[in-house]
Order: sequence, then structure tokens, then C-alpha cells
Amino acid sequence: MSPISLRLKSKRAQLALRFFTYGVMTLATVVLTTLAIFYAMGFRFNNETNQFDQGGLIQFRSTPPGANVLVDGKQQTIKTPDRLNLAAGTHDVTMRLNGYREWKRTVSLAPGQLLWLNYTRLIPESITTTPLRTFPSVAKVMTSPDHRWMLVQQKQDVPAFTLVDVNDEKNPAYTDFTLPETAIRKADNKYGQFTIVEWDLSSRFILIHHQNGTVNEWLRIERSKPQEAINLSQVFGLDIGEAHFAGSNPNLVYAKTNDVLRRLDLGANSASAALVNGLVTFSVYGDDTISFVAHRQGAPNEKQEVIGLFRQDKETVIQAYPAGTSLKVAYSEYDHHGYLTIHKNDGAIQVLRDPGANTKDTSQFVSITVSQPLSWLMFSNNGRMVVGGTDTSMTTYDIELDKTFQASLGFMGGANLGKPQWLDDYSLWTDTGGRLRIFEYDGLNDREITTVGAGYGVNLSQSGKTLFSIGKNAITNTYFLQASKLVLE
Repeated sequence: MSPISLRLKSKRAQLALRFFTYGVMTLATVVLTTLAIFYAMGFRFNNETNQFDQGGLIQFRSTPPGANVLVDGKQQTIKTPDRLNLAAGTHDVTMRLNGYREWKRTVSLAPGQLLWLNYTRLIPESITTTPLRTFPSVAKVMTSPDHRWMLVQQKQDVPAFTLVDVNDEKNPAYTDFTLPETAIRKADNKYGQFTIVEWDLSSRFILIHHQNGTVNEWLRIERSKPQEAINLSQVFGLDIGEAHFAGSNPNLVYAKTNDVLRRLDLGANSASAALVNGLVTFSVYGDDTISFVAHRQGAPNEKQEVIGLFRQDKETVIQAYPAGTSLKVAYSEYDHHGYLTIHKNDGAIQVLRDPGANTKDTSQFVSITVSQPLSWLMFSNNGRMVVGGTDTSMTTYDIELDKTFQASLGFMGGANLGKPQWLDDYSLWTDTGGRLRIFEYDGLNDREITTVGAGYGVNLSQSGKTLFSIGKNAITNTYFLQASKLVLE
């Protein structure tokens, strides 16, 4: 064979080998990529069934971090925050951290699901509570939305308040102030009853109601300039029965005046015409969404109770009921959808998604059965949970997981719970019986924190490390601001 023929055969062999090598590499890449994707999607080989089963992924996070994770009683190699791929099905999850109480929960994991356990708040086994400042008496306390400020009212018939700045959790700053006499009307040279109503979303302004006999006054207070308090009733010349800030604009206030909803503009010193007539109750969500209950005329000689929304300067009636129907209503938004929840003491909680988006077809998102009429109904701060309850039980619907939880709050020992309040997006608190307890949205992992003077509210600091509350000295009958440490140092 000639040298030329050998060189040609050699080149062909090299080319064939090269193509074969590239082919094997490409195939290996495809196979490895496919396996990686399958692995990321939770597929694992099941030795018992000799086939691939799809599991799910759980993300673990705790406050404070560094907790050990146990799944179905077995210690895992991870610590929070971290994640685990687990087989689909039911799992018992435990988190443990030295010096803290054990946290437990049973979860259901669907094939391909990403489940977040990112709300775990570990509570110390021993909690240190420190008195900070004594008050002769306390009528009410209200915390700002940003959790930095607490407004303390000592007496209901005196326009004197204490503003507490808890930015320095160990050494809060106190500012005492009295509302100017020029902003308040007296009757027989006496004040009436003052009530702190709410903070605006910027945590800069406060609404205070003054009821003096038959006279209603509503004052807007700027936190840093209380001497410049504005009397809304005097400015607009209206008898205001109820008022709430309009979202992020402290110059706009929605007010109920003689069964009519109006928008008061402090910037322009103007009041709108009637926005909603026959108003019974209302609540404001964001800048311009108002849910309301109103009296209306239906068919001739037939009166109704209607539930509706007012937004973008338009009223939309969502549901109508016979006059006298007892209604509880709450509105919130979650994951780009609006949710309106209704309870009319008929054994169910009705949840509507995007109500009023198409008035011809307002569909029911879910109906939740409850064993008895509810005493209260609300959404969680993030809008994800619908929660309603009685004095001793609670029903929760998780919008994201499409799951309902029923809880008997037996840890209260049969005491009337009343309406709990949200501590954060997933935990609630109650001070029934003078004992401050926190528990999760479905009643699990309840923890007693400290003794308190009941009815005065709590404030979880911005860092989440300190819980502020009002304590009471049973001997001297005085009150004090106190701080409970939730994170060991």
C-alpha cells in the first residue's frame, strides 16, 4: 500500500475517532444535564420499587439561625438556613438549638413542591424580662407599622402621651407631650375621652379621637411636631364618626360622616362629595381600596345589607343580604390578587378572589366550614392567611397552600381568648389572663413569654430580638414598659 493511501486511512480514522469522541461527550453532557435536572426536580431512585420517584424540596430557616434539623426523628447534616430534598408525603420536622425550646411541625410535601419553612421563631427556654420605665397608669398603647415607635396614653381623659423610640432596644428614648388646648374643644371646661386610633403607614402621623359628650373630634398628630396637631372636625366642619388614613398619603383621610363615606384632603383643605351612601362600617387597604358594609334599598319595601368595594373612585357592590344580617368582612391582597372574605354567621367563611374584577361573574374562591359563628375575622399582615375564631377556637385558611387548619386553643385553659393580634406574618399573640403567649397561624408551637397587664399591646422590635410589652405591679398597681429578650446573647 502506498504512503498516500496510508495517510488517507490515518486521517479518516482520526476524523472518525474525533466524531465518536464528540458524540460520546455530547451524549454524556445530555445525560448528565438530564440527570441534574431530574435531581433538582426531586427525582430519586427508590430501591423498594426499583423506579424513580419525585420528591420535593424544603427550605429551612429559623430565627435565630444555626438550628439543627431532624426529619422523621433522624438528625440531618444541615443547619438553618439550608434545604433538603425529601420524598413526597408527610414528614415530622423538628428544629433544635441549644438554649431554645424545641420547634415541631408535621408537613405534607407534594411531588415537585418547594415548601418554605422560613418562619420558625425559636424561643429561649428561659426568657429574661427587664422593666424599663414606670407609668402611674396606662390607658392604651399603639405600635407604629415600622415597629420603632410606641405611643403610650396614660389616662383616657387627659390629652397627654409618651412617645417611646425603641430603636436602641436596650435604652429606649422617651418624649412626653400634651396636645395643644387650641386644637381641642372642652365641654363644661372638661375634656372627654381620648383614644389612639391608628398610625399612618409611614409611621410618622397618628389619628386620635376625642369624644366629649355628643361632640366627636378627630386629630391628626405628627410624631415629631405634636404641638401642630390638626383638628379634622374643625377644619372640615363635619361630624366625623369614623376615620382612617389613606395608605401612604397622610394628607388623605377617609371618613364616615352621617352614614356617608368621604375623602378628606388636608393638603387642599377639601372634602369630597359622598363616595358611598348608607355606610355602616368600612376599612382601608393601601392607598385607595375600601371594603364596606352599607344599608341599601333592594326591591320595593325590601332593605338590604350590601358588601362592596370602593376603588379608583368607583363603587362596586359584591354581595347583598337581607337587612339585619350580621356580617364580618375583611379585605387584603396576596400574590397580585385581591381577596374579600365574608362571614355571616351561617357556619362558613366565604373567600372571593379578585372581587369586582368582573361584576357579572364574581366567583367564589373557596368556602371554609366552621363549627360555630365567628367572633372575629381577619387577614395576616402579608395577606396570605385568612383567620377567624371564637373565644376558644381558630380556623385558618392558607391561600398559598390551599389548606385549612382547625385549632382548639386548649393552651388557654378554657379562658376566653378574645381576638388575638399578629406579631409578624405567621405568628399571633394574646395576653388573656395577664400572660403573654405567642403561637403560629394554625395554633401550633404556643409559647408563654411573660406576665403582662392585659389589653395594652406588644411590639416586636425591628431586629426581632426584643419583645416590648406593658407589665403591671400587682402590689403598687402601677405599670411599666418591659423588654423580653427573644434571642440569647
